[in-house]
Amino acid sequence: MHLRRLSLALLLAALACRRTPEPAPKTADLRVPATVPEIARAVHDGRRVLFVGLDGADWQLLDGYVQSGRMPNLAALARQGRTAVLTTIHPPLSPLVWTTMMTGTSPLDHGILDFTRRNPETGTLEPITSGERQVPAIWNLATEAGKSVAIFGLWATWPAEPVRGLLVADRLSSFTSGAAGDPPPPGVVYPPAQEAWARETLAKADREVDYDALRAYLPWLGREEYERWKAAPDPYAHPVSALRRILVETRAYHALATSWLGRERPDLAVIYFQGTDTLGHVFAPYAPPRQATVSAEDFQRFSRVPELYFAEVDRLLGDYRKLAEASGAVLMIASDHGFRWQEGRPAQLSSAAAATAGRWHRDEGIYLVAGPGVPASDVRGQGNVIQVCGTLMNLLGMPPSGGVAGPPLTGVEASPDVLTNYRDHWRPAAPARQTDPKANQEEIEKLRALGYVGASGKTAADGSTRTAASFNNEGLLRRERGETAAATAAFEHALALEPASAAALWNLSDLLHSQHQDLDRSDDLLVRALAAGLPDGVDYTAGRAVLYAKGGEAERALSLLDRALQAQPADPRLHLLRGRYHLERRHCQQALADFDAATADPRSALAQASSGLARLCLGDAAGAARNFRRSLEIDPNQPEIRRALGEIGGT
Repeated sequence: MHLRRLSLALLLAALACRRTPEPAPKTADLRVPATVPEIARAVHDGRRVLFVGLDGADWQLLDGYVQSGRMPNLAALARQGRTAVLTTIHPPLSPLVWTTMMTGTSPLDHGILDFTRRNPETGTLEPITSGERQVPAIWNLATEAGKSVAIFGLWATWPAEPVRGLLVADRLSSFTSGAAGDPPPPGVVYPPAQEAWARETLAKADREVDYDALRAYLPWLGREEYERWKAAPDPYAHPVSALRRILVETRAYHALATSWLGRERPDLAVIYFQGTDTLGHVFAPYAPPRQATVSAEDFQRFSRVPELYFAEVDRLLGDYRKLAEASGAVLMIASDHGFRWQEGRPAQLSSAAAATAGRWHRDEGIYLVAGPGVPASDVRGQGNVIQVCGTLMNLLGMPPSGGVAGPPLTGVEASPDVLTNYRDHWRPAAPARQTDPKANQEEIEKLRALGYVGASGKTAADGSTRTAASFNNEGLLRRERGETAAATAAFEHALALEPASAAALWNLSDLLHSQHQDLDRSDDLLVRALAAGLPDGVDYTAGRAVLYAKGGEAERALSLLDRALQAQPADPRLHLLRGRYHLERRHCQQALADFDAATADPRSALAQASSGLARLCLGDAAGAARNFRRSLEIDPNQPEIRRALGEIGGT
């Protein structure tokens, strides 16, 4: 009996082994691009670097978690090394900024200007590809220098480029359970022999983020509700399904990275996590303190999710801290921008709407460096995202490159080496192969759900891969450089492709107005942007009208408000402002009509008081008294209105 049980156990073990994926090959077994001898000879003694990218991470939030003891690993790393605030570029959109961080160049130079591109053959919208990048990234530079790398999940890395080591592209994470089990497209991993391992790791994470895993975050969650939201076609339409997708992606990339780094010791490892930003778009509305727009029930259900997720992120940082110490590596942590977790944070789940997603990003991200050769300091420094690539090169002992911005970030000594031209030896990635349109559409829908893709617009007639958004972003970057004519041309190109782009309409309007050029067209563009749903469009319109009025152009101010109210006829703020200008000109009846329209907001004490003033202008003291009393009911702290009420005998 003992032998039979032993034989059965051996048989079961053998079967289990058949179902287990083969271990990933060692780096020595992989085909790698050739080292450039003259660059490799210029490399001096450097250090290994383990870089962790936390999209949207913000010291305003993380400092609180450190102080409360929720993130002990981050706290220890900050004590051991150096921290800084890392300012971003504009617009602060992930593909643009992370590519800037990994290349040390502006988006105008590296060419990644949007989340998407147009397929040059079909004209259909698809996620941005590595083939759009026009300069080498840190993994290309390191490969030329003979350094080994391991890259996980960064934006715009599909198809995966040949490197000395491993590159897992961003498209892998699109194919979780929300993609109906479809396989990732070819080229999602380099070398191709690692694709099966990467896909199985992703599938394992998808299986393990189950009902019990969600209950650890949401203890109130019932199985029926879990199953319903798990099966939803849009995982970002509800907090439950969004949290599941965030956890799958986070845990899959972490499993890939720790598995590889536990076997290999690359000179440079880069691990990117998008969940730290996505979580903000979905859960910042529910974070403490409770906002008026959030029900008590939803606050109770979801308010602890950010704290719990960042505690999990801290545990991941603990793993990377151990891996860095074991290999003698410097550990770097950085974000591409911050996030508005405090003042000005999202008020509802629609923070992921296409027109507004980027408005929740703050300019100030995070940076931390700790490890061999990094002196500890409790002084928080300041740097810019464009310095990240040069900092990595410096730590790796690679000579600096012409065109890569410097100097290194705080805590890293600048290198005296002579500049080396890496670009002479770099070849751009091969054009992306045609992929399954269904797979592309699923990724586009993910970007749309997160608010990064809006209207599809038109295809450029010349077969260009560029989108309207890419031209709009180019315009913003060129305006910041002071290239006004080029910025104007870029905004015009965006509008030729997408005439109803609220962002491009406003940006061109604002540029023309700032240059005092063609004010009539500038105002027309502003009104069109308002009609197209421009975030804060009413505030921009009101601000411009006030400027006109203060500059002695009351007629232009009224004309702008007239057209704005045709686009937004029910907006009380526009009615209040136009009514004010009518009242100043003693157009009492028109003023009263506007102020009465503004009283559609029952909470507006100002609208009631303004209607009272218009009625006084018309000689209707009794009607004015009614408005004043209603205004004081809404806001009793109005001594001027109380005085006016007394003067007309309405006390």
